Order: sequence, then structure tokens, then C-alpha cells
Amino acid sequence: MNLIALGIFGLIIILMAAYGYKISARTAEDFMLGGRTIGVVVMFFFVLFAISSSWTFYGFPGFLYREGPGYIFFVWGSVAGFAGLYMFLGPRLWALAKLNRFLSPVEVLSERYQSKALRVILAVMILAFIIPYVGVQPLGVGRGFEALTGTSIWVGAIYTAFLLLVLVLLGGMRIVAWVNIFLGIVYVTALLGSLIWILAVLFPDGGLAEAAARIAATEPAKLSAPGPNGTFTPVLIFGTFLVGLLAFSWPHITIGAMTARDKKLFKWFPLLIFILGGFFFYTIPFIWGSLIAPAVMPGVTDPAEADRIVQTIIQTYLPQWFGVFVLMGVIAAAISTAAVQLMMSSIIVARDIVQGVFWPEATDQQITRIARWSVIGVVIASLAVTAAVELGLGQEAMALYLTDVSVPGFAQWAPALVGGLLWKRGTKQGAIASTLFGTIYLVLGLLIRDADGGRFLLFNLHPVIPTLPLNALVYIVVSLVTPRMDEQTEAIFFDEVEDFLKTESST
Repeated sequence: MNLIALGIFGLIIILMAAYGYKISARTAEDFMLGGRTIGVVVMFFFVLFAISSSWTFYGFPGFLYREGPGYIFFVWGSVAGFAGLYMFLGPRLWALAKLNRFLSPVEVLSERYQSKALRVILAVMILAFIIPYVGVQPLGVGRGFEALTGTSIWVGAIYTAFLLLVLVLLGGMRIVAWVNIFLGIVYVTALLGSLIWILAVLFPDGGLAEAAARIAATEPAKLSAPGPNGTFTPVLIFGTFLVGLLAFSWPHITIGAMTARDKKLFKWFPLLIFILGGFFFYTIPFIWGSLIAPAVMPGVTDPAEADRIVQTIIQTYLPQWFGVFVLMGVIAAAISTAAVQLMMSSIIVARDIVQGVFWPEATDQQITRIARWSVIGVVIASLAVTAAVELGLGQEAMALYLTDVSVPGFAQWAPALVGGLLWKRGTKQGAIASTLFGTIYLVLGLLIRDADGGRFLLFNLHPVIPTLPLNALVYIVVSLVTPRMDEQTEAIFFDEVEDFLKTESST
């Protein structure tokens, strides 16, 4: 019965994708950016659930369970980063894309810096870090399948990959955004409903206070930083917040600004993210990981078991049918995130690599077809990442794949992105040098270890702390000693944008 219910859930997603294919305009702009018609309500679900992946149900509470509440600073930093994107960078990115018909943020920077070499560098770098992030989603669902049904992790992983392929291949960005409303409602209902039900069953008298008192009596270190293992020192808390703040540079979030219908969205969207995203939604998995799970099932130390602790508790104490519904919520979260990441990946391959470098005369129909085919390649690569994790090539908590690998990788284009949109003096030499330096330094720092397993090239700090400041410094210094952009480019990327935004504000 469990597998039948999950099959029906998957069928609903497939039917939505089929409907999206039926109503799509068959243009590259419609497939890649939803025809630039996304309003504030759809954008809220689109962005919030593009980041609320299976990590939010497994990795986030699992890491809180093992290390205490210090990891919450990543979420608060992320919320601030999302709001900052839509307050400062988003309007300019949207205006540039609308005025010049750009379809990718990488394309925007390529034209801003007048450099095809930078376009290739950014495209390859983003793909290299986004594929492992996509791979975490089938892994999360696979662990949920394993905990609920006893099947192999690969059943859930392949199930998720298939739904992703159908949704993205047929629907494109417009339906991915709209389906996120359905998926988001399922996810929030499952996550919040399970929390309320568990509180009623296991803590009927004292609620959260009773759970906190139980932890205080047995493992008080789990209630505050630095946590039971002394992990979250002030330095790491700062680094964790900084990593979250860099959410504005997550490419699958950045591109969302280019899909907006009009400038009004940028006025209201940051407030929605702060109130509903930060103070409501992310509080639910925080309570699960820092209070409920340690009080109900203490003593779990294995990272993989900790990642599925919420699913295990639900399966143990609530009816089986509700456990299936919760797994649907996890699947919804995984698909809502990975679908946007796949869209971003396909846009980079089709628009920035194929059309931008090798086949500039390709038509809308041709690059749309290439984008769809590239989705298959990214999914296969992401499943290879899942296999690597399961074979023991990366036995760390799921949370760390996000904060220690993918996010530091995304951050390496942040100086070029911010400088390209806000600083007239930024040059292509500065953008190329800083992006290459930051990326190479990060990769070497992650791979080369000392005898004790420490990342000595990174000074045993969080990867962002040494790499990003040096990246930004290279960008500034090289830009200042190289020729500034020509007057025509400056007019297109600054003067015309500012005039357009002023005009939009007055209408």
C-alpha cells in the first residue's frame, strides 16, 4: 500500500508536467524563464521551496540533533541573503534581463564583462558544484524510502530522478514554479502536522518545555552553543552565518529574479521571505532537530541515522499511513529544489555553453531541445554522486554537503556577480582572475589534507572564510590595475538600467 500511495503521488506530478507542456509557448524564454511572468505569490513558493529540499527535513534537523542549535545561524544567514538578493541585486538583474532578453545570469555577466572566456569558466564552475547538490536530493528520498519501507535506498533515488526528469523535460520553468505551490503545501502540511501530532502524543502536558527539560536533565550541552562536541565556537558561528548570507549567489536562486513579472515583486518579496520563510517555516525543522528528536530518541551518533531521525520518530510513534504522507512531503521538498537546479543547469548548458560559445546561430527551438537533453545528463551525474556517497566516498552528514561543498563553490562567483551589477570599475580581467583563483583554492583546500585529516590549506577554517575574502581582494586589485569597460557597455549595464528602474517605479 505504501508504494501504491507513492505511485499515485508521483502520477499527480507527472500529470501537472504534462499540462505544463500542453500550455507552454514552445519558446526558449518560456521554457527557461517561465515567459518572465512569475508573480509574487508563485515566486514565494518558487524560491522558498527551491531551497527547502530534503536537506530541510533530514540534513538540517539531523545536524542540529548531533551538534546542538548553533547550526541555526546558517538558516538566518540564508534568509538574510535571499532578502538581500531581491532588495539590491534582483531589480538590476531583472531589468538587464528584460531590456536585453538575457536568459541566464551567466549570460548577463558574460556580456557585462565582454568575455566568452568568463562565460565558460562560470558555466563549468557552477555545474561542477550544482551537480553534487542535486545528488543530495535523491539520497534524502532514498533514505526516507529505506526507513519507511525497508527497500534499498536506490528505489527512492531512482523514483525521485524519474519524477524530476518528467517535470523538467515537459514543464520547463513556468510549471516548475507553479508545481512548487502544490509541493510546498504538501511539505509544510507534513512537517508541521507531524510536529504537532508528536507533541500531542509524547508531550501532552508540557509540550516543548517538557522536551527541553528532558534534554536538560540528560544532555544539557545540546541546548546551547558550542554544542555537545564543542563544534560551534564563535569563529564557526560567524563562518556559518557568512555561508548562509551567501545564499544570494546560489545560481538556482539568482535566476529566480529574472523570471519576475514586474518590479513590484521586489518590494514585497523580501518581507515575505523574512516573516513566512525565516520566522515560520524554518522554525519547524529547528524544533524537530534541537528539541523533539534529542528528547525522544537520544544517543544516535551515526550521521546517516541522525539524518533520518525525524522519519524514524514518525514511523515509530505515528500511524503508518501518516508516515507515508510525510515521505510524500520529503519527496515534494526534494523535487521542488532539484527541479529548479536542473532548470538552471540545463540553461547553462544550452544558452551559455552551446549557444554562447559553439553555436551562436542556434534557434529557440534548437536550444530548448538541447536544454531538455542536458537535463538527462545532469540527472545521471547526480545519481553518480548519490552512488559515491553510498559507497563510502563521502561519509559525512547530509548538511555538510550543502554548507561545506556546494555553497562555498557557489560563493566563488559572488565577487564577479556583485561587482558586475553594482561596481562600474569591475573588469573582465578581475572577474576571470578572482573566479579562477577562488575556485582552484577551494578545490585544493578541500582535497589536500594533512596527516590528521585537517584542511591545512584552508587553515582548518570553514572553506568560505579564507577563500572568499581572497577572491574578492583579487577581483578588486586586478580590476583597478586593468582598463575599465567601454562607455557603451557602461551605458547598457548602468545608465539604461537605472533609467528603466526609475521609470518602472513611477508607473
